[in-house]
Amino acid sequence: MFNGPAPVEAVRLLHRLGLFPTVFALPPPLDARLGTGYGGPCVTTMAAADANARALGLEMDKEERRFLLLAALLLPLRGLQHQPPKGKPVPATAALIRDALKWRVKDIEMSAALAEAAVELAAAHAVLVKGAAEGQAAAADGGAEPDVRIMLGQVIRKLKQHWKLGVALAPVVLTHAAEPLGVAGGSGAVAAAETADGEGELSAAAEEARLEMARALLAAVEAYGLSECWTWKPLMDGKKVMTLLGWSKPGPELGKVLAAVVDWQLQHPAGSLAEAEAMVRLRFGADCAAEV
Repeated sequence: MFNGPAPVEAVRLLHRLGLFPTVFALPPPLDARLGTGYGGPCVTTMAAADANARALGLEMDKEERRFLLLAALLLPLRGLQHQPPKGKPVPATAALIRDALKWRVKDIEMSAALAEAAVELAAAHAVLVKGAAEGQAAAADGGAEPDVRIMLGQVIRKLKQHWKLGVALAPVVLTHAAEPLGVAGGSGAVAAAETADGEGELSAAAEEARLEMARALLAAVEAYGLSECWTWKPLMDGKKVMTLLGWSKPGPELGKVLAAVVDWQLQHPAGSLAEAEAMVRLRFGADCAAEV
């Protein structure tokens, strides 16, 4: 179905025939809590992501396309937790993929990673809109807004070569259809049924707005030189940091320093090792130990 020529239409047909809850079955008692109408927003978010990816001209193989469409379809269900008879609670989306679809662990991991990344990229776009991109120096020095270069770079490093899928999904997170169902503050299954085909959110104007947001994110990534940051090696490893700071053994502070080095690289793609070392001495040297 997801690898066919028209996966969105196939899933939409399942919803219209009342078969969506059968194919994409939630574990009990979540199935009873949401009823049978949750296919509506799921189809809408899937269609929105598919339209965005097509308009952006993303080159995807069958696996990447499945990752994106599955993550988009499950967005409205991302807030649900399933409590199995034994063990700890797990995301309901993971249970659905494993038990209803019987797909791989990789599909579970990628759908979760893309959903998380989409939220983070939407937050990065909000910073861009506020004009924080023009005030990077203030942000880096402790301004009110986070540094959008770090926000973008961290997502890209997590998704690696799949990061553009996150960009295609990010605008979809902001739609009404993507609001978490079945949790406090969610829109609920009844409201979900009312947007079965997502007419308003799949209109040409809505699609253009989502496309504009995705293009802005892509442009920012290129402008900051971050498109390949997932391939970068850290300028310093733990041993180098310990030698530089005169530490005799590793501790929790070491992880903070290494994370700061990566963030610094995202802010300074052309930065040198000497410059990174100067930053580490300044921020984490003996005189600044209290900051760690």
